[in-house]
Amino acid sequence: MLSVVAVTILALVTVCTAACSAPAPVPVAPQEPAVTSPKLGVNSLTLDLRFVEGDSKTVTKNITFMNEGEGVMVWAVRKTVPWIWMTEADGALEKGYSKNLEIFVAPAGKAPGTYTDNITIEGAGARNSPQTVLLTMVITPAPPAAGSDEAAAIAKKPVPLPPWDYNEYYDTNYNFRLRYPKDYKPQQLADSTFAAVNSGATAQVNSIRINIVSGLGVDYNAATLEWAKAIRMAGGGSSPKVVSSDNATTLLDGLTPAFEFLYDAKSSTKQSSQVYIYGVKKGSRYIMFGGVAPSSIAADRLQVWKEIAHTLEFVDKN
Repeated sequence: MLSVVAVTILALVTVCTAACSAPAPVPVAPQEPAVTSPKLGVNSLTLDLRFVEGDSKTVTKNITFMNEGEGVMVWAVRKTVPWIWMTEADGALEKGYSKNLEIFVAPAGKAPGTYTDNITIEGAGARNSPQTVLLTMVITPAPPAAGSDEAAAIAKKPVPLPPWDYNEYYDTNYNFRLRYPKDYKPQQLADSTFAAVNSGATAQVNSIRINIVSGLGVDYNAATLEWAKAIRMAGGGSSPKVVSSDNATTLLDGLTPAFEFLYDAKSSTKQSSQVYIYGVKKGSRYIMFGGVAPSSIAADRLQVWKEIAHTLEFVDKN
């Protein structure tokens, strides 16, 4: 009897071996297609200029954009107003390359006021395209003639004392002063005329600086960007990008034109940071105050930086 059962089981196994198909393979998840298209990146989405009524010199500004993706990006730029023009309006950028596009701005013949235009940058088939750069041109009224009744009626506003105990930096060459909190301790730092450091209750150092530079023409954006590159705490990563800017402000005296920038300096390898810059242009030189700290604490320090910056004033030599 056992022999009959064994033969029957063997027969069933033989039939299944011959007739049954192999198990179905485990399904493989579909692969996402590799991204091969270009990607448009722009260094700053704002350009600001300030002129005085009667200025006639054409000014050159730069818009920097790049191909942050793959392949070749065919780009084109357009504007809408006649007081802006450029010598290049299209071209191509390979992967990883950038373009410094020169934009020419002519204030001649313009009445006092604020003028704007959107400069549009497009990359054919590119991600993050198009991008619009807002260019703002502010023309202020010409100052009154020396000795006139109008000039005599204008007086500088007094700069109030800061809300904290302070030390004072005074520059005898350019006759200006700046007050800063006593918890910032003077320290020699590269790329700055004067510097002070505050670690506070954290080991993440933040610093304030004063710098005086020349040879950068009338381009406030270029002057502040070059200094932001030099003093930013993050190593590696991309160039600092503008978070906000204002070229149409003044010192607290109400008369001296000033500019203000906040940069975001991101890094993939070290600490990212923010850089705040406030300053004036005197002749061919820029006098700038800066604050820099890791992004994690920069927001808390920004108000203090602004308070320090607004103590900047020019004083009589006597």
